[in-house]
Parts: sequence; C-alpha cells; structure tokens
Amino acid sequence: MKRKYYPTGQTSQTAQTWLTLALATLLAAMLSMATAVRAAPLLLDAEPGLVDAAGHLERLVDPDGSLSLEEAATAEGWSPLPGSLSAGFTRDTVWLRLPVQVDAVARGGWMLRLSNALLDDVQIHLGDGKGWTLLGHSGEDVPRRDWPVDYRSPVIQFDPPAPGAYVILVRLQSKNAVATRLEVWRRLAFDNQSRREGLLFGLYFGFYLLLICVHAVFWWATRAPMSGLFLAYIGNCVFNEVMSLGLVQQLTGLSVGWSDRMLGVGIAISLPVALRIAFAQLNLAALYPRAARWTERAFWLVALVCAALVLTGHYAWGMQPIQLLALSTIVALTTLAGFLLKKGWRPARFFALAFGVFYVGVLIAFLRNLGLLPVNTFTEYVSTLGTMLHMLLLSLIIVGRHERQRRHKERQQANLAADLARQHSHRLEREVALRTTEMQGEIQRRVELEEELRTSLEHERRVFAEQREFVAMVSHEFRTPLAIITTSAQQLARNLTAPVEKSLARCGNIRDAAMRLLALVDEYLTHDRMREPSAALRLTQCDLLALLADLDREFPAGRIQCIYGQGEQVVRSDAGMLRIALRNLLANADRHCAPGRAVRVTLREEDGVMHIEVANSGDRIASSEQERLFQKYYRGPNAFRHPGAGLGLYLVRTIAERLGGTVFLKSAGGVEPVCFCLSLPVSEVVPVSD
Repeated sequence: MKRKYYPTGQTSQTAQTWLTLALATLLAAMLSMATAVRAAPLLLDAEPGLVDAAGHLERLVDPDGSLSLEEAATAEGWSPLPGSLSAGFTRDTVWLRLPVQVDAVARGGWMLRLSNALLDDVQIHLGDGKGWTLLGHSGEDVPRRDWPVDYRSPVIQFDPPAPGAYVILVRLQSKNAVATRLEVWRRLAFDNQSRREGLLFGLYFGFYLLLICVHAVFWWATRAPMSGLFLAYIGNCVFNEVMSLGLVQQLTGLSVGWSDRMLGVGIAISLPVALRIAFAQLNLAALYPRAARWTERAFWLVALVCAALVLTGHYAWGMQPIQLLALSTIVALTTLAGFLLKKGWRPARFFALAFGVFYVGVLIAFLRNLGLLPVNTFTEYVSTLGTMLHMLLLSLIIVGRHERQRRHKERQQANLAADLARQHSHRLEREVALRTTEMQGEIQRRVELEEELRTSLEHERRVFAEQREFVAMVSHEFRTPLAIITTSAQQLARNLTAPVEKSLARCGNIRDAAMRLLALVDEYLTHDRMREPSAALRLTQCDLLALLADLDREFPAGRIQCIYGQGEQVVRSDAGMLRIALRNLLANADRHCAPGRAVRVTLREEDGVMHIEVANSGDRIASSEQERLFQKYYRGPNAFRHPGAGLGLYLVRTIAERLGGTVFLKSAGGVEPVCFCLSLPVSEVVPVSD
C-alpha cells in the first residue's frame, strides 16, 4: 500500500480552517444565547381574534415579594418562558414580562386574560418607555365588585393610545397552583367568546344537573346504595369544578377566605369518596376485604388532616399531599385493574372502561398543577371532558349493573318459587304435626296468660284499695286540723273579750293545726314529686345550721337541741327536698319524745359524708317493726296515739336516695334513745333514679 505524504503547509492550513469554523460556531451559539435572553415582542394589529402570549413571555421569581415595580423591571434574573406559566404550588411572587409591538390600534383595544381563576393577586402594569401605568388590579384577594372586568378569571383591558412598542409586567401571587395562560383578545372577539363560553358552561352543567336528577329519581325509586354513593360523588366533583372555574366566586362574590377553603376541603373529601367508588366498581371487598377497609380509613384520615391544614390557612401543605396521593392512587389502581383484568376478574373490565379516561384527565391536570406539564387549552380542559365522559359511563354502568342484579334476583325468585312448589307437599305433612304441637303450646300459653291476667287483676285491686285507703286517710287527716282551726276561730269570734291567755291558747291551736296541714301537704306533694323519675334536682350550697335553725322555729322553744361539730356544716344538695326530709325526721322524733325532754340533733362530718343524727327518748321499737319503719303508709303501734299518714319516714328514705345518701335506724331505744341517721355527700350529689 502506498502511503501519502502531505506538505506541512497544507496541514497547517487545514487546522486553521477547522479552528476558524469552531470559533464561528461558538460565536454564533453565544450570540443566539444572548439574543435568547429577551423574548421576541408580541405583534398586535387591528385584526380580530386571539393571540396567545406563550413563547413571548419572560419570567422573574421574587421569593419574598419585596421587589418594587421599577426594581422588577430592571432586575437581571429574567429568563425566557417557552410556553405558559406553570410554577406549581409556591409562595414566591412571580413576575411575567411581555414585550408588545402594536402596529395598529384596534377599536376597543385588547383584553388581557389569565386562564387561572384561583390566582390571589394579579397586578398588570404597562410601560411605554417614559414610565409605568397600572392597567388593573384583580385576583381573589380583591373584592369582585372592584374587578376591572366582571369575569370568572382575571381580565384587564389593554387600550394603548398609539402604535408603538410597549412592555406589560404581570405580578402574580397565589396560595393555589400558579399555573396560567396569558391570552390577548380583541375586545369584540372576547365578548363573543364570553357568550359562547356561557352557553357551553350552561350545557356542561345542564348535563350534570340532568345526570344528578336522573340518579336522584333512580335512587329514590330503587334505594340502590351504589346510586346514592354516585350522587355524593358527582355532587362533589361538580362542586370542585365550579369552584375551580371561578363561577361561584363570580356569581356570589364569595371571598377568597371562604372559596379557597371550600375548594380545598372539597378536593380533600373527593379523594376518599372517589376511592370508595373505585373500590366498589372493582368489587375489592370480595377479594381483599381487610385491605380495602383499612385503605379507605387511611384515606379518610389523610383527607381530614389535609382539610384541617387547608382550613387553618396552609393551602399548599394540604393540597400537594392530596394531589400526590391521588396520582399514586391512580397508578396503583390502574396497575391493580390491569392485574385483575389479566386474571379474568369481570369488574375490572367495567373499571377500565369507566375510569380510564377519567384517570388520564386527572393525571394531566395534577401534573399541570405541580408544574410538570405546560399550561395550554388541552391540559386545562382535558380533565373536564374526561370527567364528563367518566360520569356518563359510570352512570350507565351503575344503572346497567342494577338492572342485571334485578333480573338475576327475579330469576332466583322464579327458581325459588319452583322449588317451593315442589317442596310444598312435603311441607304440608310436616306442618300438620307442627300445628298439633303448636296448638298444645298455645293452650299452655293461654293458661299462663290467664294466670298472668289474674295476677295483674289482683295487683290492680290492691292498688285501687291502696288509693282508696290513701284518699280516706287524707280526708281524715285533713278533717282533724281543719276542725280545730274552725272551732278555735269560732271561739275567738264569739268571745272577743276573753282573757288573753285563752285567746293565745286558741291562736296556738290554730297555728299548730295549720302547721300540721302544711306538713301533710308537703308530704303528699313530695310523695307525688318522688314518683316522677324526670324530676330534676335543684342543687345549691345548703347551710345545715341555718336550715335547722329555721326548722327549730316550727317547734316549741327548747324542744330541739342541736349539737354541731367543727366546720361550716355545708352540703351541696337540693334545699327543698333536704328541708322536707329533716322536718319529717324532727316531727317523727317530736311525736315520740317524752314530754319535757328535748330532741337531740347531732352533725358530724367523716370522709366527705355529713351524718345528721336525730335522737329522742321514747318507747323502744320492736325488732319486728324495725324493717317496716320506712315502708309507705306503715304506722307502728307507737304511732297510733298520734295523727299521721305513714309517709314521713318513707319520704325521708326516698329523698335520701335521690340525694345520693342513706337513712337508717341507728338505735331502736331502750338503754339508748331512739336515733335515726341521715347521711349525705358533702361536695356532690349523685342522682339516683326511682
């Protein structure tokens, strides 16, 4: 082989040529990079229509939002934005710069429209080389009545005075996803588009309203659980959609403090509701019951936590976990549906049909909100279209599945009827024997029922006799003091000049009889009150010293002798009931106490319990009578010498139980005096039901 040799000069010339080309290429690249720093101006002329600002925008991030308009305009951190803005959830202030070249001023100017209805603060400034002018201030932080244009998303009019070069600066802040398109509309085209959009929204939500009404009627007629769950699902989706589009905010003027929280809570709740719908469509409860149940609980817990974060003002903290969890759930459910579809699981086919388009739309929308996909017409409306198709397919599947289940049940019922007909003859033979046994049992039950009726009749007779005895006793007990009052009053009236001692004695008789009447009335009324389980206690701080001092005035001087221990002698109780109980104990002791002797009352507190002991020197109580002392209407042999209804000690026991205490016979007499002890809690009363 011949080897070629090249002269040295030729080699040097070739090297110089390649070096020159490399330097030229590098210089061209540097020039292209230098020119790429500034975006090309957006050309505007008098032609009607829409111009998208994508590709003409520059972006500047202001982390703490401290840059003024002039500082932002002259800052060096501007970078070209190849498409629309998609910054995800961020607290940073984002500036957009749009150079505009106006060749001819259109009649009515142009409308600058931001596609995101959930931006909190939007300020658009216009620079003409001489200074800056605020074109408009909009966003959810601004009351709707102060928006420059009444529209669902921020729209600000741009009407330059003359052709020329202008710069538009847009300042954006939002706790929601900072993702938006900037569109420049001719005024007439924008008006026409608004009308078309209103018509489309009417058709869109009319479709949902029709679907909701149909399923509401279907659920009302069938009470199908899946249909009711679907109503909650579609209602939540429609609510989130209208809030995301800003329609509710536009129509009602709802403030951002409410709208963002309502939307965030709605999105958070939609996660477990959508999961429940997906699990029901896949019928996972039949395959993995425990896993499905615990997954739903975990999703509800996450949804509640994220909703709480949204309600407390941490919108991004609440929404980003929901959207990331939704994305992972979509991937997991899609993978699981593919696995079950491969295994031949029939519900997976319906799931793939109904949820496939929906998951694609939601996936694209979430990736757009997280800043992973560009913002354009497709990414903005693919979720809406996918949701509509998903709802329609899901509705048809639910109705069809219910119809198939209904037909299956009808076939089962028909088969069951045939089986019943075949078994009818065998049942007749068994029923004859069964009926015979039942008749014997019925006879036995009738005998037992007759015995129960006889027992009930006997009980009714005893109750009636007891009531009649009670009425007779009340009449007798009331007649005696009334007769005393009448006789003493007549004697006073007939002899007004009688000696003072006789008049005072007669007045004392009237007073004693009246006090007896009052005591009887209190006993009977308290007895009726005790028979009402719903009677509420009126708890107060009761001073036992004052209460006993007040009761002492109802008895002769020196008859009641009180012995007090240390302390304030105060209990928390129902003062009215406690007074009646103490008066009955004192009256009982007074009746049986020997003349000239005193009734001794002792108060002492032990371990948070107040013990009230009432003792009198009287006849000994027989052991056979001690257990019956607190029975209703019972009067022992010692009580026959004194008037009474037999309710005193019974009421004391009933009141003590209602007040959370006890009463008992401490001493039956003999060597020691007869003593009754009433024990009550000092600090709190535990009500006892009758």
